[in-house]
Amino acid sequence: MQNKNKLEKLFQKLVDNTISEKELDCLMELINSSDPNDLMNGILAKHWENVKIGNLPIKKRIKGDSEILLNKILFKIKGIEKKKKVRLFFPQSDIGFWSGIAATFLVLIGVYFYNQNTLGAATTPTDIENKPNSELITLQLDNGTVETISLNGERKITTTNGNLVASQQGNSLQYNSTEAQDKLVYNTLNIPYGREFDLVLSDGTKVKLNSGSSIKYPVSFLKGQERKVFLKGEAYFDVTTDKAHPFIVNVDEMNIRVLGTQFNLSHYPEDEDISTVLVEGAVVLYKEGANMGSNTTAQLVPGQRAAWNKTNNTMTVKEVDTNIYTAWKDGYLLFKASPFYSIRAKLERHFNISIEDRSGRLENQIYTATFRNETIEEIMDAFKEDTPFEYVREGSKIIILETNTNLNKTPMNNK
Repeated sequence: MQNKNKLEKLFQKLVDNTISEKELDCLMELINSSDPNDLMNGILAKHWENVKIGNLPIKKRIKGDSEILLNKILFKIKGIEKKKKVRLFFPQSDIGFWSGIAATFLVLIGVYFYNQNTLGAATTPTDIENKPNSELITLQLDNGTVETISLNGERKITTTNGNLVASQQGNSLQYNSTEAQDKLVYNTLNIPYGREFDLVLSDGTKVKLNSGSSIKYPVSFLKGQERKVFLKGEAYFDVTTDKAHPFIVNVDEMNIRVLGTQFNLSHYPEDEDISTVLVEGAVVLYKEGANMGSNTTAQLVPGQRAAWNKTNNTMTVKEVDTNIYTAWKDGYLLFKASPFYSIRAKLERHFNISIEDRSGRLENQIYTATFRNETIEEIMDAFKEDTPFEYVREGSKIIILETNTNLNKTPMNNK
């Protein structure tokens, strides 16, 4: 009976769109351990009827959060379906019942937020697709068309009416705001490993994107609304001051809010922390959906770095040498008391290669070094001087060989 009451309360939260991720996990566990007939004919039947007729008390919530949460429901449903050979969850026909619930929620929330965007501040899902090893810079337009950008190319991007939206000159893409917009239209710029690229947004904000990064942004910002973009990877922002339209960068669970400032923001998929380094101005960091007036926010002053750890749900703020985190935008690879595993990840992105340490000796070695314009061979040879090792290159892969290995291949030479 206790589980039944808990199940009903959690499912009501799901219907109300107020369920947390932890509660969602608990709900799915209870569903998985409950009798399918009880679920279908009892606790959930009344909720399903409400879903079908659209009688849902959906509460205001960030659209990106809602869609991510509900996509997780679909993911869990599909995962349960795949496990049916191990433990029967629902018959095939009942899987459709659950998929229907999640799909209907998505439709209803889509309609709800369409109305919200028409009346007030707009937002967008944070999904950004990027294939960092593709070696191609791509621009995904709002209609889904994907165009390739050549670093030596020039082009004009226009609307269906022939109005100029943006122009490319080499490794820079600049948008203009001459045409009035009544709704947000997004483009997504994807930068592969081994490349960097400059972007100028319609408000004049300059963004330098590091290798393996993606940014989703409006073609033109709307009057009276915040200026919000979505980042994966690393970028340096020089934000145009506009007190009436705060600039917000969303990275995963974190928002960075500014009026006009310069800062470096970094969060790659393999990173534990979301790193924000403030060079000048001021920024406020807060979790997506959090109250700006609560104690869940943090404000930085120039020279500080905030590291948000998603796993521990903690934030650390401290004074740093900002040049260590921003030198990349000027063409430098700067490492200060850095372990090799951290250096290796940056070298892999910078040169679009992979490095495998079979020796097991280098990963935790600490190095301080600065490089600019050196080849990967020259950099590896510099590390060899400190910690002797041998390595070979196989295409785009560098293999640091085991100690005392009898080489069957010729080590890379420094040409």
